[in-house]
Amino acid sequence: MDAAIVKILARADANNLPSIPLVLVDLIEAFQKPDLSFDGLADIIGQDASLSAKVLAAANSSFYRQWGELKDLNRVLVVLGLNTLKTIAMASVVQHFFSQISVSQQALLDVIWHRSLSCAHIARRLARLAGYDAPDEAYLAGLLHRLGQLVLLHCLPKEYPALLNEHSEDIGVSLEVKALGASHNEIAAYLIETWNIRSFMGAAVFYQNQPAQAILDSPPLVKLINLAAQLSRIDAKNEQQQFARAHALFGLNQALIETLLSDIKIEVETTATGLGFAGAKPEAGGGKYNRQEQRAVIQKRLAEHVKSIALLGAISQANELPVKLAKTIMMIQRDMNVLFAFQATVVFLYKPETNVLEACSCGEQEAEKLLSTLSISVQENRSLLASSLMKNQMLDSFSATLQDPAPIIDRQLAKLLAAQGLLVIPLVSGSDRLGVVVVALNAQDAPKIKTKQSLINLFAGQAAAAISMHKRMAQSIQDGMAATRSDFQLHAKKISHEINNPLSIINNYLYLLGMKLGEQSPAEIKLIQEEIQRVGAIVLRLQDAPEDSTSEDNGADINQLVQNLVALFQGGLFSARNIEVQLKLDDKLPLIAINSAKLKQVLTNLVKNASEALVDGGNITLITRDRVYLGSQCCIEIRITDDGPGLSDDIKNNLFKPVTSSKGEGHSGLGLTIVKTLVDELGGTLGCDSNPGEGTTFRVFLPRTIKV
Repeated sequence: MDAAIVKILARADANNLPSIPLVLVDLIEAFQKPDLSFDGLADIIGQDASLSAKVLAAANSSFYRQWGELKDLNRVLVVLGLNTLKTIAMASVVQHFFSQISVSQQALLDVIWHRSLSCAHIARRLARLAGYDAPDEAYLAGLLHRLGQLVLLHCLPKEYPALLNEHSEDIGVSLEVKALGASHNEIAAYLIETWNIRSFMGAAVFYQNQPAQAILDSPPLVKLINLAAQLSRIDAKNEQQQFARAHALFGLNQALIETLLSDIKIEVETTATGLGFAGAKPEAGGGKYNRQEQRAVIQKRLAEHVKSIALLGAISQANELPVKLAKTIMMIQRDMNVLFAFQATVVFLYKPETNVLEACSCGEQEAEKLLSTLSISVQENRSLLASSLMKNQMLDSFSATLQDPAPIIDRQLAKLLAAQGLLVIPLVSGSDRLGVVVVALNAQDAPKIKTKQSLINLFAGQAAAAISMHKRMAQSIQDGMAATRSDFQLHAKKISHEINNPLSIINNYLYLLGMKLGEQSPAEIKLIQEEIQRVGAIVLRLQDAPEDSTSEDNGADINQLVQNLVALFQGGLFSARNIEVQLKLDDKLPLIAINSAKLKQVLTNLVKNASEALVDGGNITLITRDRVYLGSQCCIEIRITDDGPGLSDDIKNNLFKPVTSSKGEGHSGLGLTIVKTLVDELGGTLGCDSNPGEGTTFRVFLPRTIKV
């Protein structure tokens, strides 16, 4: 049966099912109101099975999996957020406006929508009567119970309407299976199961037409939707049978069901009339059933919205606002998944200096951690990714023109994304090659890509423009900083020269004075010499370019920063205290998007503390390591270790608090408090390992955010 369903779904895109036009209009206009609320959005979206299916599928995708299973429409909307909901609404309007729905199909859609609304309202009322603890889940399942019929109308636009016109919208399951290979309830259940919701919603839709005796021991949701589906099409011929079903499943009597149906009928008819369709059956309402004038007005309003809608609103916003590159990439992945129903996407950025594509993973799943380690060379026929970028052409694993067998890296990527193959979309802006978007793709979905190709290319163009703007802004900042650094260093060299002259003279006279006094030379002379050396070192540091303390993305070469810092201390504290320094630096460390001024202050304080802890000589080791995982976060680690006396428990308990220093007079005890504050501002983590007599190690973990 699954093979028949897959074959039907391959005929068209089941994720772009038709929606009620007026619901789309109401939704777009709701976003323009200042008093917009999630409750109001839920009321609008909850009238339409197609929109509800889209938001439910999006909320239970891997991108939002951290929030757990989502079955309540209100919570679904809160988790998705307004920007994602706007994207879904805009995409739905564009898809609806440009899709051609025949008059005969529209009449069938009206009946299906009416049945869905009725079933949803009945299911929620029954759930409350039966004491079911999730009535909104029951409403959503009821709204989706005819989702399979929308799919069949969309995928089989000739065959299925003919079948319905011959038999009615309440066509039997056996007739559908005989004519099409699968029934509408099987198709709907199949789709719902692909959303990976831990719920009996799929089963409830699947068993909606089973006799009561067959589901007596089934979960409550299955029984609720079964009864609601039957009551939504109750008539004089079968009412006694349905009253008996209500009593068998929930012990509800006829009078209670009649009252419930009477209330629901008024509510549903009011809603249906407002939405532009009426009547549970085509014959009920005659000519007014296809109210062409009202539909024309609604279609005109939709057309006006299409003109003003930016399908790529989130990406355009990223172009205009100073959003971090990582956030822009996350928005690109999110909106591609929502707009085009992709199951998983990964952005690879092109590094022209090394001619490789590097994965930018925003997630925390194990597969995404592995993806973040990949670097793919951009050479002909090395991978689908390289070919797509070099040809500036969308490619997929199922094209006949590609090499066979596929490159190993392509197969590994597909496996990591839990797919049969890949779709690769180039990100190119003008002549600037920026990277590719890699999409998980299965064989049955490959033919549908052609129908979306123009919109995908449009989206990819906007995404590339957003990334390109980030690069230009980063380059502009870097150029401005270089000019400022050059001017500053020239001025600082002049000042340094003028200051160092008298300092050198003073230091020389102190040296001569010490020689003359010999063994009787007071210790204060050596102390004065040390302090003069410290002043000289500070003056030398003036030649470093100033950095914007508010910037978070200046970029830092951590290894170079460590080496410069060691060179600075070498002629002062290290030599004065006979300290040996060992460097173990990871030569694969990338340039990190981080505030180097703050990081320099952190390391200066930690190295100075380590030096001052070593009274009679000792060893300090500085280590850098790439790709160290702290929990689920990929980090760069900087480790400063000394073999000094270590720290007592009392000191460790108050290590990052402003207390009296253990180093004696002249020390404020604020150094580590400042270090902790700066590391927090950098988005990192600071740790300390120390025991009395065993030395001390400080570890700084910084987010591995690559400088672009």
